[in-house]
Amino acid sequence: MSESSPCWRGDFLAVCGAERAAFADGRPGRNSGGGLVVFYGGACDDPRGLDAEPLVRALFPRWTDFAFSTACAALGVSCPAPALALGQLFLRILDEAATLDRDVLALIAHLLGGTAGAVLLEVAAAPRREPGLRESGSVECGQGERPGDGLVRSSDPWEPLARSHPRFEDRPGQRYMERKVAECLAGGGALLVEAGPGTGKTYAYLLPALAHLEANPDDRVVICTRTKQLQEQIFFKDLPFLLLHTGSKARTAVLKGRENYLCLRKWELAVREITDTPALRGLASLAPLGRWLFDTEAGDIDENTGFLSQAGAEEMWPRLSDSAATCTGSACVHAEECFSIQARRRARQAGLVVVNHSLLAADASAGRSILGRVDRLIVDEAHALEGAARSAFSETLSMRRVERLVEALAPAQGSRRPSWLDRLPVRGETEGRERVTRAAVDAETQARRLFRKASAELPEARRGSLAGGALWTRELDPLRSTLRRWELDMERTLEDLGDEPELAREGELGLDGIRQIGAVAEALVRGQVEGEVHWYERDGGSVDLHVTPLSVATKLASMVYEGLGSLILTSATLSSVGGFRYVREALGVDAAFSSVEEVQVASTFAYGKRMRILAPTDFPSVRDEAGAYAERLAELLVGLTRALARNTLVLFTSFELLFDVRERVHRLVPTLAQGIDGPRGALVEQFRRGGASLLLGTDSFWEGVDFPGEELEVLVVTRLPFPVPSDPVFAALCDDAERKGRDAFLDLSMPLAVLRLRQGIGRLIRTSDDQGVVVITDERILHRSYGNRFREALPTSIDAVRGTDGVVRAAVEWFEGTSTGTASSD
Repeated sequence: MSESSPCWRGDFLAVCGAERAAFADGRPGRNSGGGLVVFYGGACDDPRGLDAEPLVRALFPRWTDFAFSTACAALGVSCPAPALALGQLFLRILDEAATLDRDVLALIAHLLGGTAGAVLLEVAAAPRREPGLRESGSVECGQGERPGDGLVRSSDPWEPLARSHPRFEDRPGQRYMERKVAECLAGGGALLVEAGPGTGKTYAYLLPALAHLEANPDDRVVICTRTKQLQEQIFFKDLPFLLLHTGSKARTAVLKGRENYLCLRKWELAVREITDTPALRGLASLAPLGRWLFDTEAGDIDENTGFLSQAGAEEMWPRLSDSAATCTGSACVHAEECFSIQARRRARQAGLVVVNHSLLAADASAGRSILGRVDRLIVDEAHALEGAARSAFSETLSMRRVERLVEALAPAQGSRRPSWLDRLPVRGETEGRERVTRAAVDAETQARRLFRKASAELPEARRGSLAGGALWTRELDPLRSTLRRWELDMERTLEDLGDEPELAREGELGLDGIRQIGAVAEALVRGQVEGEVHWYERDGGSVDLHVTPLSVATKLASMVYEGLGSLILTSATLSSVGGFRYVREALGVDAAFSSVEEVQVASTFAYGKRMRILAPTDFPSVRDEAGAYAERLAELLVGLTRALARNTLVLFTSFELLFDVRERVHRLVPTLAQGIDGPRGALVEQFRRGGASLLLGTDSFWEGVDFPGEELEVLVVTRLPFPVPSDPVFAALCDDAERKGRDAFLDLSMPLAVLRLRQGIGRLIRTSDDQGVVVITDERILHRSYGNRFREALPTSIDAVRGTDGVVRAAVEWFEGTSTGTASSD
């Protein structure tokens, strides 16, 4: 990217806030006032305006963020005058565009449309430049030769790591866990390992898994963790390090749900629609996919932040992603190059595959057609497997589901997207098509009537039970009948299709979708039976209807564990109220394995020195008047923030209290609140950068977030995290437990709450150098008989302190003591 010879030599005015910088002939200088008006993000009223941010997203879609400062730093623009920096940035963006293949550049220009697209077409007309800044490609590991292939193997699996890693720390708990996992992999059976923070459990199960594959190369080991982010941590960071330094030749792969991969057939249809439909031309939100599509090896959309971080990406992606409901399989002309098929093929060929909980459950529901044979299964974050399995085994009837099926199969008046019927070859017989279209329109009309009635008549609660017999039979019966008519008409249309394999397969998938919706409608009409719960959920302005199994233990035992030689379940929080009973029963371990071993590995963290837990003795009860509790809590948070000036995470169990407290504190101290100040990921990053002193979060902030060091030093738990009694699934589980003669509170509610509290408090101490204060404001932990069970689950003793001022003073004194080395909660 030469400063002396810009690839584009037009005139433009760079506008950054109130500043202006003129560029003539592609260089800083005076111009005639014509040309473009270039800005970055936001809006511009000038009809000549060109936003440079979409260009950056399209050309560098893998960047983690697209702020103006990030773009300048990445492209080597350093100028104190913002408008001049913007002009130079714009020219460098175009210099990078000039290095691209002309077909790729033309595609991006076509997708961007407008002024930006026109400028890119001008660049495409000039001679191509040598590649400059390139996008970093994705890392593939587990295939081909490795730098460590020549290493001498040691009888001690940790010795190569100790030799090669200057900061290697020998941890007895990690060695013990590694040995127990190795024994289970070799001898079979089930192993439950609770590994406290700092154990290093990921290496403790990856090392023996790799060693097992060295000794048993025909075995297949599946590592299953909770989220896609943890999958990527294991596959792209932990496994490459271990493979390099142990010399293992194990073939590895990562596999996500198929909805994470771009469908080339859908992409081709989308581009064709944009080309053929004037109203769709210039669909800039698709532009970040243009270059990435030709660079990516995996086709995993998580690589493409440029697309995902746009408004509306979540709604658009299902139209482009692979899915079982729309995949035409071997009939697809893109089958050989299909990203999803290639990912599954790599997984089938690998000895070690990294998946997530949702995919594991989906594979079980699909009769193990995704992963194939599994010999050994290691489940990390196993405390969350029950919820993931229950979600995967649920069935849902929603207006969105009906609308998407109708849109995919039948032409709609005024629709800009060609349906399956639109793409069928034109023949003389049209009556069959008309029948399918009428049935689809009738099904959509009747579904809309059903959900309109549901939205109006169901309680205003976000979630609630549908127990009590058939639901709105008057609306569901005609929908069922129409779905059956639609199904028969589709069958007849498919019989007449002839030699059109891709269209036939697509039609069969649509037929399956009709049958699945009909099956859920049948279940709802039938009414709730033993072992399941029918419930509704309000999602924005719509209502979804669900049929959910109460217990997943039997399904896990028969559909996941059947045929396994070894099962290892591990987490930092598996035991509750003194044992593993709850998790063994909930996950069906005893039903599948006669040999089950339980192991607890203590945390290596010195909690007595690194953490102090405080509880005020005179706080209002969480069960009394909500305003009084919120007022006292707000007073405490403001006092802690002003006295300590340290990052504080406040964990809530309800948005109602969170919003109330936020309203009382945000004008007094810098505050970020979930549900108000942005999505979870953005709040996390802003909090890490020091964007606020207080972060107020619920549910998803109790686990899965890491704030090491000074990023988090104070944690406030506003309420003991008992499951919400009115939650329809939990309420049904309680009723089922009582029918079976069990105590729902002691056997169900208490274990879940203890596990949740341990997860929440675990947010504070993430490394051996972390330190901080926990404040639990729920008086029940001190004054109720069952509070002792929670106190026993805490990593260190709890100190009862009188008054809000007393809590603040105790926290200040403790932090002052840590700076002098005298603080301790022992």
